[in-house]
Amino acid sequence: MHGRVARVTALLAAVLLASSAAAQPWKSCDGASGNYVAGSAYANNTQQLILGLQTNASASPAYFASGSVGAGTAAVVYGLMICRGDVSTNDCFDCGTRAWQDVQPLCNRTRDAALVYNQCYVRVAATNFLASPKNTGMVSVVGGATIPGGVDVAAYDAALRRLLNATAQYAVDSSSAPSSASPRLYFAAGQLVGLDPRVPNIWSLAQCAGDLAPAQCRRCLDDLMALWWNGSGFKPDGASARFAGSRCNLRSDIGDKSYTNSPMVKLQMNGEVVVPAPAPSTAGERLFYSI
Repeated sequence: MHGRVARVTALLAAVLLASSAAAQPWKSCDGASGNYVAGSAYANNTQQLILGLQTNASASPAYFASGSVGAGTAAVVYGLMICRGDVSTNDCFDCGTRAWQDVQPLCNRTRDAALVYNQCYVRVAATNFLASPKNTGMVSVVGGATIPGGVDVAAYDAALRRLLNATAQYAVDSSSAPSSASPRLYFAAGQLVGLDPRVPNIWSLAQCAGDLAPAQCRRCLDDLMALWWNGSGFKPDGASARFAGSRCNLRSDIGDKSYTNSPMVKLQMNGEVVVPAPAPSTAGERLFYSI
């Protein structure tokens, strides 16, 4: 338990708060990592790495890629790309193109930079963060809007906790990989209905990096849920929040749906499945799930 608290405390220190109204990408630029010069080996390796990541992630069933480019402490760059589990391969690839264009100007050539888009998460760094399951490179996007007046805040808070937990569990339980050596697709989208007529839907997303073991994915998502209500900037009556890091991400909204396919997790307040499971029409759609 003390270890979990320590991990959450470390995450809190790394969180960058941003306005959900701001245009994407949302970013985390670690100034302590230092800066590189335009045209340098590090700059060229960063660009080459992102081009490789976008090709590999968009072609991967896990929508995930990681790797490094360069040699020597001054030039090697480590990186990772996670595309949202329900986007098209073209959207995943295009998101990598945006990251390739944005990473140097938006972070002023910071060596450790994370960019969050609606379709993907991309991080590059001079240190090998890939060797650890810790969810570093955190970006937090906490909306300023709140739930409508008159809605029971305690009931909303409890419903959101239940939905996030169910979504996280489904992302782990439904994960799959072509082989034991392949990355796993950890992704789930959720919906909860019936809380209040003024909040017709609560939407959720959960995803992990494909190189984690299932237990590591669940632990990472649990840490984000702890972060959610522990001084992270999210309030019990907040309408939306998103926490994205290099190992996992979690999101909720009460406005527009934040994903394209049908929800895999669909709950209502009495715990029953709202509608029967449809036949999957794409690789990203799965059965409804209720807990």
